[in-house]
Amino acid sequence: MKRWLLTTLYVAVIIAIVWVLSEKPNSYSEPQEALFEIDNDLFLIPGYKLNDKALFFFIKNEENFGAVYVQKRMFGWKADMLTWSPMASKRNYDSDSLNGFQGQGENLIYGFIKQGDDRIVQVNEEQATILNLAMLPQDEIERFRLEGLYIWYFESEEPLTGGEIKLMDKNTNQELDNADF
Repeated sequence: MKRWLLTTLYVAVIIAIVWVLSEKPNSYSEPQEALFEIDNDLFLIPGYKLNDKALFFFIKNEENFGAVYVQKRMFGWKADMLTWSPMASKRNYDSDSLNGFQGQGENLIYGFIKQGDDRIVQVNEEQATILNLAMLPQDEIERFRLEGLYIWYFESEEPLTGGEIKLMDKNTNQELDNADF
């Protein structure tokens, strides 16, 4: 019995050591470092950093737009899987349209809109968050052709398996566009 217990303890210690050795080199002190380790050519747009979770949007190769979560774990920040889709090459988004949308996993949906200060995006009757890209450095806005654009995003605790997205005029409450997902 003692021999079996010692063998089990020995195996558990070996597994713990292997896990620590594999986890530590892939963890970083800041979430951006974890992302740049995956791809150094990303242009990062911060969504938020709260406690042990951060959301970043990014532009890859000047023509792809995506999102990624970064989680703080025992040894530091570690990035989840990057996902992206092509952006409209001319960035000629319509101010009265959702202009498409994409998702990250089952719990995040996002896209671009124009005139974000005058718009509301609702996902299943709940209001999405809108980020004004004017917060970015002006030279980056020009480089990536982001003038007048806003990112809207909606996170849900429950998987987003279907529903409706509405673009509303904030001043008149008029529905400008809608899409099913």
